[in-house]
Amino acid sequence: MRRFSLACLFIFTTMLAVIPQTARAADLTCATSTTLDALATCIRTQMPGNGSNGFVVPNSTQQADFRWVVRQMLGGSCSFPLPATLTGIMQLRTFTDASNAKSYCLFMEVQDSNSNGKVDRGWGTFIVNAQAQRELSQQAPHPISDSTTEVEAVLAFRETNSRSYLMCGAHRDANTVVSTCQSDYNQADCAHNVNNMYHPANEELKDFYAGQSWNAIQWHGMAEATCPNTNAYLSHGRNVVPAAGDKIVALKNNMLTYHPTWLIDTPGTGACSLNATDNVQGRLLNEVFPGSVCGIAASLYTGKFIHNEQDPLFRTAADWVPALNDTWPLGPATPPAAPTGLTATGAKKKINLTWTASPGATSYRVKHSTVSGGPYTTIVSGVTTTSYSNTGLQTGVTYYYVVTAANAVGESGISNQASAKAK
Repeated sequence: MRRFSLACLFIFTTMLAVIPQTARAADLTCATSTTLDALATCIRTQMPGNGSNGFVVPNSTQQADFRWVVRQMLGGSCSFPLPATLTGIMQLRTFTDASNAKSYCLFMEVQDSNSNGKVDRGWGTFIVNAQAQRELSQQAPHPISDSTTEVEAVLAFRETNSRSYLMCGAHRDANTVVSTCQSDYNQADCAHNVNNMYHPANEELKDFYAGQSWNAIQWHGMAEATCPNTNAYLSHGRNVVPAAGDKIVALKNNMLTYHPTWLIDTPGTGACSLNATDNVQGRLLNEVFPGSVCGIAASLYTGKFIHNEQDPLFRTAADWVPALNDTWPLGPATPPAAPTGLTATGAKKKINLTWTASPGATSYRVKHSTVSGGPYTTIVSGVTTTSYSNTGLQTGVTYYYVVTAANAVGESGISNQASAKAK
């Protein structure tokens, strides 16, 4: 009898060991969701709610690792091991939306160690469209509390073919602990705290795009009585009249061509004062020093940050998408910038290459030569990640590589040159 019990125990533990982590019962993967809007709805239902005390502050290493994953995703990768600090907590996978048959890279929290139907930490969700044609980040900082904005933002992401979608992982009042960043808000409020995963994701977005043209659009909800004569209020994180050519002015004007009866204001055109001047992502994108965004307001604006406050009846993505598409015309206006940071490492009969992504690129071309400085011959095109292995090489020969980025408009200049020998 004892031998039978030990045998059964061995079989049982062996079965547990081979069950994939993503298949365990405690993981909340939203496996039945087949569209992005259904996915956002599912994720919202399983995040820490109002007064739950379910938000867990990540440590600095976890934040840095989250940023690293965001960077890989923005560079086109979606198949790599997660850092140890995130393994088991988060899941990285490809998600295909049944409504358009497009695939996206999904990074979401899944761990539910106490099986209460809620994720353990409230760290959020990041999604990337590697084939995006608009360099926009559609963001939902206040899911649940700003009702429906998480779905509105993800539909705007899908229907405008934007680059990324970011959703906070908990109700803004999940914890009653006051934010150490801004004392007027609670700890789990993603728009007013830096000790979360939402703000580091924006820091990485800012670094990824560097000097390139892009916009982060935060979708917010206001009560109908907050600004009585305003249905939607567009701001850029400062209480100043927008400069000529500002995207919020263009978006307002484009919206009014589709909805002429709507009351849409921008700073200086109405009595609404929801200018997002204390929004920490707005401050970051308006060039406040990253370590000062909790306490220092922006003194200039870059136009990269867009804050949209909406009455309850004006939070439908279908109403906004045509105007968004008009404000950011489809496709890039120029070829992408050349890739940077190319490295070459020799291995057995091959050389492994990695490089830094170029914003706006849809693919890359790898070129090499046996002479430093070229001329270079294209060895592969259509690469959609930021790495490539050149195999079948002669040992002892030095190969010199460059990479170019491409999109619908054309091809970039060449990257820095990198060289190596196959072993």
